[in-house]
Amino acid sequence: METSHVYADGRKTRSGATPAMRILASPAFSNERVNPYNALLYREMQKAGVPVDEYSHKKALLGRYDIVHFHWPDGYMNERGFVKAWQRIMLFVLIMTVLKLKGTRIVWTAHNVAPHDAFRPRLSQHFMNWFIRRCDGLIFMSEDSKNAFFKQYRAPDTIEYAIIPHGHYRNSYPAAIDQQQAKAALGLLPDKKVLLFFGMIKPYKNVANLIRVFNEAMLSGYTLVVAGSPETPALANDIKHLADANPDVHLFLRFIPDNELHTYLSAADIVVLPYKAIFNSGALLLALSFDKPVIAPHIGAMVVLQKQLGTQWIHSYRDEFQAPTLQQAIAQLEAAERPAVCPLDEYNWDHLADATVKLYQRL
Repeated sequence: METSHVYADGRKTRSGATPAMRILASPAFSNERVNPYNALLYREMQKAGVPVDEYSHKKALLGRYDIVHFHWPDGYMNERGFVKAWQRIMLFVLIMTVLKLKGTRIVWTAHNVAPHDAFRPRLSQHFMNWFIRRCDGLIFMSEDSKNAFFKQYRAPDTIEYAIIPHGHYRNSYPAAIDQQQAKAALGLLPDKKVLLFFGMIKPYKNVANLIRVFNEAMLSGYTLVVAGSPETPALANDIKHLADANPDVHLFLRFIPDNELHTYLSAADIVVLPYKAIFNSGALLLALSFDKPVIAPHIGAMVVLQKQLGTQWIHSYRDEFQAPTLQQAIAQLEAAERPAVCPLDEYNWDHLADATVKLYQRL
C-alpha cells in the first residue's frame, strides 16, 4: 500500500521520495542585463529540477522556501541617505527574523569579503557581522576568499561552507568578430594593439590610475580603451582629464550592453583589471571566455586561476600598479605561447550548479 508524507509547508510526497527543494534567490534573474552570473547558475539548477524563484520581500515573508540564497546583502542598506539606510536595515531585520522562525536556511555567496565603496563602512561592517551570524551556509569562490573571510568575521560554529568558483561566460554573449572589424567599429587605428579595461567604473577598480600609468609607460604600439559607466560624475571628470593629454586613450564612458560588449573584447589584445582590492572577478572570467590574456593583481581568485591556467593567460602583479608593472606585464604576455582557446571546462555552469545544490542538501 502506498503511503504519503505531509511536510510542514504543506507539500506531499510518496513514502520514500524527496520533495524538490524550493529556492528563493536574491537576485536570481533580475540582474542578468548587468551580470549574467546569477541567471546562468540558477538556470542550470532549474534544468536539474530544482525550482528557483526571484526574490521579493513579499515572497520572503509569506512564501515557503527551503533556502533563501543572498548574493549582495549589503546592497539592502548601502544608501546615501541615513534615514533610508536605517529603514532598509529594519525591513531586512524583520525579513530575516521571519525566515529564521519559519526554519528557512540562509545561504550567502561571499562575492566580496567586505563591501566595496560602502557609504558608511562601520555601519556596513556591523550589518554584515549581524547577517553572517544568521547564515546557515556560505559559498566562497576561492580558498583565499575563505581564509580572508574567517580572519575578518566570527561565523557560527555550525555553519556549512563550500568553495565553488565563478563560472565562465562562453556562449553567454554574442560570438567574437574579426579583430580588425571590431577596431573599425570602435574607431581605433588598425595598426595599434589594444589594451582594454571594461566594466562598471568604481573607485576600487583603479581606472584613473590605469590611465595615468598608461600615459607614463609610453607604449607607442598600444592604445588604451576604457569602456564602462563611471559611478559618479566626479570620477568621470577625473578620467576625462587624464585621457585628454593622450590621443592613444579612447574612452567609452557609458553602460555597454551585452550585444556590444563582444565588439570591445574582439578588438582587445590584452585585458587589464588593475583593481585595488578584489577576491573574485566576473570580468576576469569574461575576458578569458573570449580567449584574451589578462593583467590583474595577485590576489583572490586571480591567483587560483593563474595556477590552473598558467601565466600565459594571467599575468598577476604583487606590488603597486605602476608604469614598469604594466610594461613588464605586456612584455611577458606578448612573449608567452598559448593555445587559441583558453581551457575553461572546469568552470562549466552545470558543475557549479551541482556543487551549489549539494550544499543546499547538506543544510
